[in-house]
Amino acid sequence: MIRFTNELMVLTDLDQTTAGAFVRRVYQEGTHEGEQRLMADLHQRDRRITELEQELAGLRGEGPG
Repeated sequence: MIRFTNELMVLTDLDQTTAGAFVRRVYQEGTHEGEQRLMADLHQRDRRITELEQELAGLRGEGPG
């Protein structure tokens, strides 16, 4: 974060406090978005596993549940 804060300060007229706050916000938003995407991917994976288990049970001639 320090590197990006310093780079932002070089590219803009922002002071260290403002640049640092901006970099932190961007990092936090990116982290939040990544977590949301991961949760969606995990739910999709879980649904697919359930579908495959049901399909396998059907192929084995097992009843539902």
